[in-house]
Amino acid sequence: MFVAPFLQLAKCLKSQKIMHKELENYLSHLLPELQKTGISIDEQIEIPYGVQLKVSRHNYKSILNIYYSQKKGISPVPTGNNNPLKKLLWDLCRLQEELKLDMPPMHTWNAWIGSDECGKGDYFGPLVVCAFAYKRDSENEFKNVGVKDSKKINSEEIKRIAKYLYKNYANCIHCIVIKPEKYNELIAKFKAQKKNLNDLLAWLHSTAIIALQKNHPESQGVLVDQFSVSHKTKYALQEKQFPLPCIERTGAEIDPAVAAASIIARYQFLEAFEAMRKFYQLNFPQGANGNVIKYAQDFIKQYGEKRLGEVAKLHFKTTNQIENLPE
Repeated sequence: MFVAPFLQLAKCLKSQKIMHKELENYLSHLLPELQKTGISIDEQIEIPYGVQLKVSRHNYKSILNIYYSQKKGISPVPTGNNNPLKKLLWDLCRLQEELKLDMPPMHTWNAWIGSDECGKGDYFGPLVVCAFAYKRDSENEFKNVGVKDSKKINSEEIKRIAKYLYKNYANCIHCIVIKPEKYNELIAKFKAQKKNLNDLLAWLHSTAIIALQKNHPESQGVLVDQFSVSHKTKYALQEKQFPLPCIERTGAEIDPAVAAASIIARYQFLEAFEAMRKFYQLNFPQGANGNVIKYAQDFIKQYGEKRLGEVAKLHFKTTNQIENLPE
């Protein structure tokens, strides 16, 4: 059974009150592509943070979940059994990502600063913020080197590209690495002022951007990968009387300046993380899943509970879970 796709999806999304412009735009281009390839939408279902399409083509069936979040933007995820239809869905989704159909340009600057961070969701390890000064005439070079969203690059490629950028564009980089001890100190100060992690991030982004702009007066604006709906980096810069416009956008990593910043931030995070592992002789996991509790317990057994703040971001709920475990 073929369902008139966009009308039905519009009703589905409206009922969830998440008809975000980016999601609506993505679907308006993806759905005709599905039809062109003979894919039928048999059913659509509301799911948390998005919609689920049950689709079929010839004798194959598959499922496409399409999520939206302020931080990550659109995330299409084909699921189900591996078959030619699932592969086709992946190909179509990748094509949408590459083309960014009808996506309005984020800006028209010829020289600008991009900024991104890494480590805010990891219980262990540092928080890293990086700003990168970029000129439009570097576009082909950056594409050839492989500069793109760091989340789409493996660790070895991150290291290769970051080393290239440091070798050829060292004066275009300003990176701030906040190790756990300093991070915990700053979070405590911000909380005492009734502020949160997003306020700390805005302060760090604005600090890196201002420091870099002093050496790059040709920059015409700033683009930041959005982490807060209230545009806190923009206001932090305004408070410091920063002269350039600031745009905060979800999915800003498609911009080469932000992509370069994300790669450097990820590289510095990985370097600091590996150094921490070697120093404490513990193979700390990344992220904030259940594995971190075991390694936090191992750390406490070896070094004591009072030293946990040397390796971990203590304001995470994980800390309470560790403290409440029976001995």
